[in-house]
Amino acid sequence: MKPRLLAALLSVAAAARANPFELYGFTPRATGMGGAMTAVGEDLGASFYNPAALLGHTRTELGLGFADTISNLWIHRARDGTAASQVERAPRFEGGVIFPLGGNLLKDRVVIGIGGGHPIGSLVRVQTVDEAHPQFYMYQSKAQRFALDAAVGVRIVEGLSLGVGVQVIAEQIGRVNFALDLASRQFRARDITVDLNTVPTPTAGILIEPSDRIKIGFSWRKEAQLYYAQPTSIDLGDLGTLRLDVDGLAQYWPHVFSLGVSIKVERLLIAMQADYLLWSNAPNDQVHVKVTPSGNVLQALGLDALLSMESADARMGFSNVLVPHLALEYVFGAALTLRAGGWVRPSVVPDQSGISNYLDNFSECLAAGATVSFSDPLEVFTDPVHLDLGGQVIIANPRSDRKQAAEARWGGTLFSFSAMLRYLY
Repeated sequence: MKPRLLAALLSVAAAARANPFELYGFTPRATGMGGAMTAVGEDLGASFYNPAALLGHTRTELGLGFADTISNLWIHRARDGTAASQVERAPRFEGGVIFPLGGNLLKDRVVIGIGGGHPIGSLVRVQTVDEAHPQFYMYQSKAQRFALDAAVGVRIVEGLSLGVGVQVIAEQIGRVNFALDLASRQFRARDITVDLNTVPTPTAGILIEPSDRIKIGFSWRKEAQLYYAQPTSIDLGDLGTLRLDVDGLAQYWPHVFSLGVSIKVERLLIAMQADYLLWSNAPNDQVHVKVTPSGNVLQALGLDALLSMESADARMGFSNVLVPHLALEYVFGAALTLRAGGWVRPSVVPDQSGISNYLDNFSECLAAGATVSFSDPLEVFTDPVHLDLGGQVIIANPRSDRKQAAEARWGGTLFSFSAMLRYLY
């Protein structure tokens, strides 16, 4: 078999990472508050941040919006100079809906929330960057995927609510079968099957309200990852069979434990939050490849040992991190609300002393946003329409490393913005 054909087969599967909601926030309000939403209720983003915080809605709420992220990350290497990273823009549509249930038994006790985002273009963007190539681990294609969350919140007693939900993750399983006629140099069979399955991963939350002014929230989001497999069988006729197994994990994001407190003082809301992310469990994101030849002729010629190979990749060695958040929100009146927030995140990536070149930085986020409420000029809606705006800048502070007497530096910024129209009826 020609090396060119083998290379083409190796490129069938690829790896990418994570969830745009985790990186840039879900809903403009969450973006503008720097993600400090675990103890903040009555928001479309509660289906993602804390299902228990869905409680408080007495009317159905519907929202539809747009979000985008623009990268200005850079890498400077002494021998190559400075170059922009290959982190691409991530435009996406976002939407959500909240349904408070009715009836004597369920009214003000059970609320259902659904939220999701869809990238403009591909449903899921999958990309492999070899570990030896310098790459920003957090942002390489992470936002280019479909995201969906569904949750239900239940008020157990006054002042205590519980919530559970799911995030929908994909699983790609494929099978490829080729049969070659070496004498005529033709394919006798070419069969390919690819299944894209959905896999739910759980989320859970608690909201405690000791008074009308104070809320305490705790939430957990299970680690999420996309498993893919692409076994390929190449029938070489009398020579034997060559099997190529390609599999791995993509779209990885770790377990997230969040504890938050919100305090309302007149028109001012203060939200504080700490997230603990278990990055030490991160699997190697390189494609695992195994080539297995079989057949009497291949064995007799000694080609079975020559062609047998399997990739071996070390553990990532990432660190767990604690990410503090702080946000403020002030209601000026029925028509205007302003907010601001931010967070600080240590790097999860250790110094890259081996072959790998995964890059990450000590980073901070500065965010701001607003909600403007107005009457529908077309009089389609009888109640006010709400326009939410949010923006944030993530600052990746410059970091340097030295390998084989060559120094490299990297850093930069990412700017995210989002807008959403909401209506309650």
